Amino acid sequence: MSQWINGSSDPAWLALFDAITKSAYRLEGQQVYSNDSEDAALEKFRATGRFEPLEPWPAIPIVRAAAAAGQTQTRVRVVVEPPTDYTRMELAAYPYLADAGEDIRIIAVPEGEWPADLPRYDYWLFDDRDVWRMHYNDDHTFHGAELIEDEAAIAQHLQWRDTALRQSVPLHDYLAVRQTE
Repeated sequence: MSQWINGSSDPAWLALFDAITKSAYRLEGQQVYSNDSEDAALEKFRATGRFEPLEPWPAIPIVRAAAAAGQTQTRVRVVVEPPTDYTRMELAAYPYLADAGEDIRIIAVPEGEWPADLPRYDYWLFDDRDVWRMHYNDDHTFHGAELIEDEAAIAQHLQWRDTALRQSVPLHDYLAVRQTE
């Protein structure tokens, strides 16, 4: 049986980020995520159209510490256009993470389509060897993560990462085009 982590509050989940030695990569494809800690920020974003970082926002020090340690953090976000309110909030939040040192890239696709040769689920890839497939409940809350241990499956996830990076554009390039539309 695969190793399983029960959601983001499981100490084992945070320990994965502490154990990174060189890189973390995430393919992020859900168009809506639900998290009690973000509900207020999403409602405020819907009302104002502006994102204000959560205080304290735990992601910022994690990204900064990784960058300071010489580690790379990369995320490829699939954006189905037109984007959901949640995705629009993420796009407004991403510059803060990019400024902290995360390489964020975007693949935009029209509604009803999906990027060629990429899975329709989220996953993390740590140090090019540990693949954690993300699982979400029907209400878009994070259910948990499953460690993929099969060597062929790990190789497939590495290939998907490379494919996603080739298909994506840097965050700031994507945002610049969106602002001119």
